[in-house]
Amino acid sequence: MTLHTILLVMLVLLDLVCIIAVIFVERKNPASTIAWVLVLIFIPIGGFVAYAMFGSGFHVNKKKRYALKQISDNLYHQILSEYITECERCGPDSDRPHARLIRYLVNDGEHYHTDNNAITVYTHGEAMFAAMKEDMRKAEKHIHLLYYIFRNDALGREIVGILTEKARNGIKVRVIYDSLGSLLSSDRMFKELRAAGGRVEAFSPLLLTMSSHLRLNYRNHRKITVVDGTVGYVGGMNIGDEYLGKSKRLTPWRDTHLRLTGSSVSFLQERFLMDWMSVNDREMPPDVLRSFFPPPLQQGNIGMQIVSSGPDTASMSIKSGLLEILYTARKNIYIQTPYFIPDESIMDALRIAARSGVDVRIMLPKPADHFLVHSATLSYARQILGSGVKVYMYQGFLHAKTIVFDGAAASIGTANLDNRSFALNFEINAFIYNQDFAAQYEGIFLQDLENCMELREDWYLERNPVVRGFYSACRLLAPLM
Repeated sequence: MTLHTILLVMLVLLDLVCIIAVIFVERKNPASTIAWVLVLIFIPIGGFVAYAMFGSGFHVNKKKRYALKQISDNLYHQILSEYITECERCGPDSDRPHARLIRYLVNDGEHYHTDNNAITVYTHGEAMFAAMKEDMRKAEKHIHLLYYIFRNDALGREIVGILTEKARNGIKVRVIYDSLGSLLSSDRMFKELRAAGGRVEAFSPLLLTMSSHLRLNYRNHRKITVVDGTVGYVGGMNIGDEYLGKSKRLTPWRDTHLRLTGSSVSFLQERFLMDWMSVNDREMPPDVLRSFFPPPLQQGNIGMQIVSSGPDTASMSIKSGLLEILYTARKNIYIQTPYFIPDESIMDALRIAARSGVDVRIMLPKPADHFLVHSATLSYARQILGSGVKVYMYQGFLHAKTIVFDGAAASIGTANLDNRSFALNFEINAFIYNQDFAAQYEGIFLQDLENCMELREDWYLERNPVVRGFYSACRLLAPLM
């Protein structure tokens, strides 16, 4: 046998092993299984490499990698229990609005409800980063940042400069960045911050080893800032110039981010510290942990739950919470998401809501930042039109991840309406229960509609048949995106 023949046989055998693993060992959901099998059959070399890097879970030892998270859960909740009252647990007899959703999120992952919060909502980066930088400059004890993307550009260097100055003044600074999301940024940008006493860690470093670190699929997509345990930020904006609207191609940039005060900040803090201990591989003494949680103050009257989910948790709390919204809304559901690649449970809930007379509107960006994902998004958008859901395309890049419903409640955070956010990424959303805030954000959504075109069937029919076929082909790969 020639070397060429031997290599070909080895390739076929490797592909066959992968196909067997996908079907019989990994036991992925049927859609994902079919997608991987198609990739392995029709793109043998590239498919094998992609599966080894993104698909296989052989080296993902969740119990080992996230053992510290599991160990620390009880300690965190013991510390935070002083903030939680029976009312906030929302028992079966509660007459609180949205009691069923609140109760589900408490029971599903101990995502407790607090009602002493205040929120400032930002829809553009200039104002949000100005406020965040001012809060960081006022820090007296600590600053914690966790971001999927931390660019080595003008904004990123300015943020690092502020953190470095605060670290030199004795403020405890901790930063986590996702190694894949921040792939284009050199870790050297944090050199002066580390020299000043700040601590910086990469989430799941991209090491070229056949270990759990090579699991490119499992990324920390959260965006969290906590200052002194009293001020928190969460939402869609990463740290980079494009979030200031400076992208030449994706403009204007439209996003949503929240500034929080009140007890909800303690739960942002809890989430950050859990992730910090997972990247540090060691626990903090209880007295040190307690120092990060100052006594809660009455900052406002907004009810809220900070809800996180990821591949290290038993259930998809964010997705399940959004499904509860879709099934219980009575008047309207307004959704903004840059990526719309839902599974059948989300599609069915959207159809049922629309056909039940609920005004369901989905807003997507017109330009694409990820061509294949955007193409799949357009295919799903076309399918949902027939059920009465209205779809709009924002004339700019819409990066906000929001749902507001019935003028009464909302969910805003980092999770897109796609399979990756629900099943693979580590995400965090704020579920907000307040009519004034919901009315405010509903107004923002309706204002955004003025900069949209409605997506109709005739728009698709005007596309070249080859383009329409490409949209459908991309949809076949949607479970892998």
